[in-house]
Amino acid sequence: MTKDVKYSNIKGLLIFLVVLGHLLLIVRGGMEPLILLIYSFHMPAFIFLNGFFAKNVNWKKILNLLLLYIIFQSFYAIITYLTHYGEIFLFRFTTPIFHLWYLVSLSCFYVVAILLRKIGEHRVWSLFIVTSILIISVGIRWWSTGFLAEHPTISSQFLSIQRTFVFFPFFLLGFYFDKAMMKKCSMVLGAFKFKTLFSSILIFTILYVLFSNPIRFENAFYGFLPSQTFASSISQFLKIELQQYLIALLLITILVMVIDNRESALTKWGDNSLIIFLFHPLFFFTIRMYAADFATWNVFLKLAFVVSISIFACSSLVAVRGYIGWLLHPLDTIIKLRQARQKELIEEKTSL
Repeated sequence: MTKDVKYSNIKGLLIFLVVLGHLLLIVRGGMEPLILLIYSFHMPAFIFLNGFFAKNVNWKKILNLLLLYIIFQSFYAIITYLTHYGEIFLFRFTTPIFHLWYLVSLSCFYVVAILLRKIGEHRVWSLFIVTSILIISVGIRWWSTGFLAEHPTISSQFLSIQRTFVFFPFFLLGFYFDKAMMKKCSMVLGAFKFKTLFSSILIFTILYVLFSNPIRFENAFYGFLPSQTFASSISQFLKIELQQYLIALLLITILVMVIDNRESALTKWGDNSLIIFLFHPLFFFTIRMYAADFATWNVFLKLAFVVSISIFACSSLVAVRGYIGWLLHPLDTIIKLRQARQKELIEEKTSL
């Protein structure tokens, strides 16, 4: 129970940072350091937890994710058009809108998790699959830069292939972390006497590295931009890739170290992270229509505004979950509707 609350708190903080990070992109000016820090680890940490909890994933869950993608891809196609975001976006089911890449990537992660679980006793094949994924993860953006240049009609976000491989190592790390290992690490890190000092030193070191090349690191953290946006040579590309993974791992370690197991608002946000994830762009697209108005605001006012909206978005979406929660499980909803219809038909035949 205690352990679950800790993970819920971590997820709660991460989903808050997802919302905050997106809103910061609207006000942006002066917010670059915070954007850079958030994007350096929030999705890697989320995907690490996805891997950790994917030990018993099944095909039903994957199908549910794909149905969610189809439903919300269609939904946000309308929203982006109405809010004029669609002016810079060409709707296709093969090109995820905004945040929906995560559903596509997560489906791919889960497919591999099922495959690895089924061939677990054949360690050679498991090692081959994991090694192949890691090699592709490191090199895909360098290779795809040339490929996309030769095929300009193909989007760099096509089926979220680049992002899937870029973030795959974090999923695999979580997948091979069992509960005993996680518990031991949590206990060791939680009992570390100087964790506040240690965390502060690590964060300042990370910030120093990030600010040495802020634009390059930010472009690398997104996961889908071509390598030319953050590296001019193969050696520089590999260096930034390595730094990207190390920074994310260090910050994930800090999260496990400092987040406690006391219930709070973070717990509720973490337990309802999917509904927050799916619907928070409604706030983003609405506020984005007034982006020009924020240009004259100072940094502190911008920060206070986006933090307040982020808290409101997370809390309000949790509050309405009881009314729209059925949308999170479209496969179960379809099955229930079908069963209800069959029951009605049987009752009609019986009455005749």
